[in-house]
Amino acid sequence: MATLDTALDPRAPSFLDNRSTAQAALRALEQAHGQARDGGGEKEVTRHHARGKLLPRERIELLVDSDTALLELAATAGREAGEPVGAGLVTALGVVDGIECMLIANDPTVYVGGPAQAGRAKFARAVELADRHLLPLVLLLESTPEEPGRFGVPDPCFARLGRMAAPVLCAVFGPLDAWLGPLPDLADHTITVRGRGDAARMDMVAEDERDALRMVRQTVRRLVTYQHGAQPSAVEPPRYEVEELLAVASADPAAVTEPREVLARVLDGSDLDEFRPQRGGALLAGFGAVHGHPVAVLAATGPAIDPDSADKGVELVRLAGKAGVPVLVLANPAGHTLPDSSALLLRALAQADRITLVLGTSPGSWALAGPGFRFSWPVGEGSTEPYDGVIDPRDTRTVLGICLSVSASPARKAPGNAPEREVAS
Repeated sequence: MATLDTALDPRAPSFLDNRSTAQAALRALEQAHGQARDGGGEKEVTRHHARGKLLPRERIELLVDSDTALLELAATAGREAGEPVGAGLVTALGVVDGIECMLIANDPTVYVGGPAQAGRAKFARAVELADRHLLPLVLLLESTPEEPGRFGVPDPCFARLGRMAAPVLCAVFGPLDAWLGPLPDLADHTITVRGRGDAARMDMVAEDERDALRMVRQTVRRLVTYQHGAQPSAVEPPRYEVEELLAVASADPAAVTEPREVLARVLDGSDLDEFRPQRGGALLAGFGAVHGHPVAVLAATGPAIDPDSADKGVELVRLAGKAGVPVLVLANPAGHTLPDSSALLLRALAQADRITLVLGTSPGSWALAGPGFRFSWPVGEGSTEPYDGVIDPRDTRTVLGICLSVSASPARKAPGNAPEREVAS
C-alpha cells in the first residue's frame, strides 16, 4: 500500500492567499448561519416566545436524542435568491429515540411572502432524501400568525407525503389553515397542541409544545423503533397489582369490562398513548408495549361501533401494519358493529397481525376477525369460538409477552426479551 505524499508548501504565497480567501468565505458563511439562526429578528423572536412558543431549532433540540450528531441541511438557502437566509425553514438529519430521521421545522417568525422558491426547493429536497433513504419524516410546522399560509410550499410537496414508504409524523403548533389543512389526511400520525389547532382532525392532542415533542418521540418509539429491531434497555412493569385483574372482570360474563383497567395492569409502565381520543368514543385505540414489544390496542367501550369509531379502528390498524406492530384486541361482550361500519373494520383486522383476548361472552364479530393467537378469560368459557386457551387473568401479561416474542421476526428478537416463565392454558 502506497503512502500519499504532498506538494503543498505552507510558506508559499499561493498557499497563504488561498488560505486567506477560504477564511474570508468561512466568515461570510458563519455570518449567514447567524442570520438563519436569528430567524425574523429580535423583535419577532421575542414576540414568539411571549406567546409561549418555541423556535424551530429549539423544538428540534428538545426532540432529538441528547449527545447525538445533528446535520442541518441547506442552512443558508435563500441568501443568493434575495430571500431570508435559511428560507424560513430548518431541515436536518437527527436521531430520535435511536432512529435517524429527517426533520423539517418551519420558522413562523420569518415572513417569507412572495414565491418562496428556496423554501419550496428546500422542503421538496428533504422529502426526496427521506423517501430515497427510507427515513422517518418528522414535520414540526406552524403558519405565521400575520401571514397564515404564506410559506408557499406547493401542493406537490405535500402530496408526496401520502406515498412515502417510511412513516410521516407531524406536530402542528397552530391552526390548520389553507397550507397545513391537508396534513391530517397525508401524514401517518398527527399531533396538535390543545387550543391551537383543529383537535377533531388530529390523532393526538398535547397540553403544550414540550408535551407535543414528547408525543413525537413516543410515536417514533411505538411506530418506528420496532421496524429497526431496537429494543428498550429496561422494561418497566405495570404500576398496578396484577392480582387486581381477578376483580376487573364482572361476575356477569355478559357485562362490559373496562379495557383501561385491563391495560393498566398489562402494558409496560401502564402507559397507553391513546389514538384520536377526541373521536369515536365507542372504540378505545392506542399504542403501548408488553415486555418491550410495541402493540397497537383496540377495545370496545360501548354497545355499538359507530362509523366514526370504526374509521378510527381502521386507521389504527393501517398505521400498525405499516410499522409492523401487532394489534392487541380486547374483545368485550359489546361493540357490535352497525351495518354501515362493519365491512372496513372487519377487512382491516382480517389482514392484521393480531392477538385477541376475549373478556366475556358474545363479543362483536369484528373483534374475532382474522388469524392470530386467541385466548379468553374464564368468564368467556361459554363461547363456542375455537380459542387457544382459557388463561388466568393474572397471567395475561406473560401470555401476551410470549405470543409477541414468537410472532416477532427473528431480526426483531433480542436475547432475554421474552417473559421469564411460561403458562399452561
